[in-house]
Amino acid sequence: MSRIGWIIILVVVAVGAGGAGWYYWSVVNAPPQPVEYTDPLALREEIQRLERLKDKGRLSWQDTYRLGVAYIQTGRIEDAVDALEEAKRKKPDFSKTYESLGMAYYRLGRWNEAIATWQKAMSINPEARFLEEMIGLARRKIDINKRILSLEEEIKGTDRPEWQKRFELAILYLSEKRIDEAERHLEEVVKIKKDDATVYDALAQVYALKGEYEKAVEAEKKAVELKPDDETLKRRLKEMERITEALKKGDYHKGVEMNR
Repeated sequence: MSRIGWIIILVVVAVGAGGAGWYYWSVVNAPPQPVEYTDPLALREEIQRLERLKDKGRLSWQDTYRLGVAYIQTGRIEDAVDALEEAKRKKPDFSKTYESLGMAYYRLGRWNEAIATWQKAMSINPEARFLEEMIGLARRKIDINKRILSLEEEIKGTDRPEWQKRFELAILYLSEKRIDEAERHLEEVVKIKKDDATVYDALAQVYALKGEYEKAVEAEKKAVELKPDDETLKRRLKEMERITEALKKGDYHKGVEMNR
């Protein structure tokens, strides 16, 4: 074979090898396709499939990310953190891993970590401006919980705490879905402030969240009696009465839907 022929063969081989290398690189680094699970059974099956791959040591960074997202959707938040932290180690420049990991931290109440993680996502992908809103929410959570701790210490430090402080603490508990603690403080407040519609309204909402609709109706009726011109209170009372009647008739789902 002529020298030119050998050169042609070498060039073809080199190009082919380069093409194969590029193809491998693109597959390994390609971002995972977004997946939305609407079927709980399909979600469970996907988690089982990914966990089997993990047990065999064959989980790519893309599938590690998918597993973390699937865990979030099923409420396995601690597992989601572990998976997404692993995905981050495997592929540290994929912004969506940080977006999902920040959400997992947020749901665990680890707000400072959530903020730092979302800020990292934005540094990788400056177009992820929507995370600014989530960062704002996390910062408000931090402020709320600082205030809760402060009020708890103030109330603990006196035999007769001011009702205003108890009420503020109860409302903050309510915002954090700490329903039993909110109820305890509101029931103490209502013993002192029997002429305040706002207190009865807050107590009614606590009872409704606990599913105690008859008690909720009675508390809301008291709020309306104290403030009969308040249209918001009247609408809330009417809604609670409808839900109570629906539950009495056994129309549970209708009651739940009206409460949304």
